[in-house]
Amino acid sequence: MRLLSKRKTIHLRIALVFVLFSLLITFFSSLVGWHYQKLAISSLLDEREQLEDLHTREAIEDIISSFENTLIAISSSDALDAVLTANQATTLPRLKLRQLFIALAKARPELLQLRYIDQLGHEQVRVNHSPQSRDFQLVLDDQLQDKSQRYYFQETKALLEGEIWHSHVDLNFENGELQRPLQPTMRVATPVYVNQMFRGIIILNIDAGPLIEALKYSSVFLVSLIDAQGELLSHPDPSKSWSAYFPERGALSEVYPELIGELSPALMAAKHSYRMDLEDSFNNQQGLWVLKQPKQHALEELYKNSRYAVLTSTLIILVIALPLAWLVSIYPTNLQTKLVDTLHALRASRKLLDQHIMSSTTNSKGVITEFSSAAAKAFEVDRKSMIGKTHAAIRHPSTSTKVHRDLWDTILAGKPWQGELKNQTSSGKTLWIDTVITPRKDSHGEIYAFTQISHDITLHKAMEALSSTDSLTETHNRRKLDQLLEQQAQRYKRADEEFAIIIIDIDHFKQINDIYGHQAGDKVLIDVAASLKETVRQIDEVGRWGGEEFLVVCPLTDLEGAYKLAEKLRAAIATKLFLPDKQITASFGVAQYLCDEATNHLVHRADLALYEAKSQGRNRVTTAPQELAEQVQNNR
Repeated sequence: MRLLSKRKTIHLRIALVFVLFSLLITFFSSLVGWHYQKLAISSLLDEREQLEDLHTREAIEDIISSFENTLIAISSSDALDAVLTANQATTLPRLKLRQLFIALAKARPELLQLRYIDQLGHEQVRVNHSPQSRDFQLVLDDQLQDKSQRYYFQETKALLEGEIWHSHVDLNFENGELQRPLQPTMRVATPVYVNQMFRGIIILNIDAGPLIEALKYSSVFLVSLIDAQGELLSHPDPSKSWSAYFPERGALSEVYPELIGELSPALMAAKHSYRMDLEDSFNNQQGLWVLKQPKQHALEELYKNSRYAVLTSTLIILVIALPLAWLVSIYPTNLQTKLVDTLHALRASRKLLDQHIMSSTTNSKGVITEFSSAAAKAFEVDRKSMIGKTHAAIRHPSTSTKVHRDLWDTILAGKPWQGELKNQTSSGKTLWIDTVITPRKDSHGEIYAFTQISHDITLHKAMEALSSTDSLTETHNRRKLDQLLEQQAQRYKRADEEFAIIIIDIDHFKQINDIYGHQAGDKVLIDVAASLKETVRQIDEVGRWGGEEFLVVCPLTDLEGAYKLAEKLRAAIATKLFLPDKQITASFGVAQYLCDEATNHLVHRADLALYEAKSQGRNRVTTAPQELAEQVQNNR
């Protein structure tokens, strides 16, 4: 009896030690498991926030960039140019600008207002758009206002040509009263110059509501938009939004008192809160930033799954043998499944971006490894068929090799490249893109891939082409030729790249019009322009200088080379039959650009050489002599 009792006591003691030891292992294993579960939750939230941060910035910059492109297209349009150069009593140019504004408003419903304000601050053209009724209102002349003292006019007026002004994101006021329902608004504007003289501004009022909604979109986080003064522009609870206009709603310090003094990224991350600064994206000195906090139900679901996983691990440790207890505490359980599900959700979000953002990834040799659905749709290709190819498959045949050489020189040096590229869809249509190519490096600093993000600017390029092309001959117009001459002069100053010009005048053109009629004269101009374009080199630029005169800009060419080219052009015209019974000839004046010479002086010298060719009997090429160049220089 005593032996049996002693065995029972030993068994009880061993069992007690086993139970205590098992409980001790279970306790510490549970602590370790819970610790790693919390780290996994924090890591998951960090990754989700970083991914949303990237996509949000890209979406904002793409939206703002699209409105900047619209602004630039208006400022360089023929309709605006006609208003700036027209007599004040002429109404037709203003009508064309109004029509352009209305067309843009219809194409971009986010545009609330489009205005041209002249150099004195007076509205000249204004189109209003109501997003509620979707009506477009052309403001009559007697209702146009003096905006000379408004901050946006004064600030835009101070900018240089080509610079863009961005306003704060705020609520719209009409006639001094806050618009109801509330209308979030932002503005972009650019100054208009003619011959370096300020002629007014173009300003767009934009519905900022969709932009704010894009910032707020998140399946995991509650998002608030805040400015540098701590005022809430947007809050998950609409009754707390726009605190600057409604002080009773409370600013950052009242709505989030627990975060004041703890707005550093490290302290916020410890509380699963995140800050994303947006000043670089908006570029409006408003100091906008976003506060992200996990949605309570999402956080509770993650912790619920974590507690379930820890409890499961604890029960397993208690059930299985003691030697396997430490193994069970190492491996994740159901939490891993939840993490995988969350990763699937992230991939779904990435798929959504894939469908709307033109992007691609290549390896270090330029072979495509990823091609987004949006890019495939734009280029009219099957995305899988692009894998393994290079971007040469969609490159336009007319694209200059110098552009791609400069591109590769930049990215192989580890620097991002940004610019415009001319491409071609599978059906042969031209597709212009504004693109950014960024090198991706490994931990050793070696480039292993390149990421390209683009957006379609084909419409903008088409509008740009219309504003710089002569409608009859489809060559460059006078305005474009002036720009090309200035660009060549700047290249000469930067890189000592010499160039020359050729002025061509069709001989006895008035007789052609008088004898054969103006339609025949127009056809001669068209055919001569075609002959010039066929004969010049690929790098040369041909344009109609005015009337029956043409001008050819010859980059990287000295006087002798330009003379030889002019002789080829002269022979090409003289040997073709442009009229049924009459031979057409032309006279040519050639001049080479001189150091520090104004482009109008260069043209003047070529024009004098042309006059000399005419006086010597026509159908000949004459160069501007050096003594004439010195005379022009001395007369400056």
